[in-house]
Amino acid sequence: PRPEGPRDSFGESVSQRDPPKESLGPSGKLKTKHSSLKTFTMPLTLVKEITPSTSFALWHIDEKLSDLYPMYPFAEGERIAYEVYKTDNCKAEWLAARLALRVLMKENGLEGRAIIKDEFGKPHIAQSTAYISISHTRHWGAAALSTKAPVGIDIELPKMKIQRVARKFLHADEAWAQADVGKLTQVWCAKEALYKLHGRKQLAFAEQLQVQKPLGEFPENGQIHENGLVSHYQLFYAQKDDLCLCIAH
Repeated sequence: PRPEGPRDSFGESVSQRDPPKESLGPSGKLKTKHSSLKTFTMPLTLVKEITPSTSFALWHIDEKLSDLYPMYPFAEGERIAYEVYKTDNCKAEWLAARLALRVLMKENGLEGRAIIKDEFGKPHIAQSTAYISISHTRHWGAAALSTKAPVGIDIELPKMKIQRVARKFLHADEAWAQADVGKLTQVWCAKEALYKLHGRKQLAFAEQLQVQKPLGEFPENGQIHENGLVSHYQLFYAQKDDLCLCIAH
């Protein structure tokens, strides 16, 4: 689990983009209210409000790294974190997640605010009570922002090897997912989102994080078990092609 965060504002070429607003269909698939997503080639694929106080942005990486890099104004010390990533693809994902966050910050009147990390590495917006979370994977970056409560976001692409490590993160009550790569990916994605929402210390994924079997309705339910207490959170799932997205809030 890797909570992360960015800094500063968009350049003009990005802020003028007009991504399509989308809704979640009965099947859990993202559906656009405008033209088909197949014909929509702009990298900022989606900006969606899931509650009046919580929204997320999803960025599909169509640009080269040389195009993404000038869009992001690095803060002091951020290039060190950026340079940790050795490949152009990983660096592009790092940038895309932070650019997605910039979209949300601008929409909430927080453009230009600094992003700081607490002692646990969880990102926060300086001089703001809003909560943020970011995630990235191959070809995608994503961010979530809530004006009222902690939030966590994760995006994952399915991989067959997840079956080999399932026992390390499945709760005893999550047997419904153990034989299916898609369901295992969904559980892992939800637990990463819960972990980022928690953001304070290491949690045992198999024992302390629990995901209820999705019923195809919003909200779904996730739990964090800690110090003898059980905290309940809402989970929002969405899928774009093979990409699994989950927001915990």
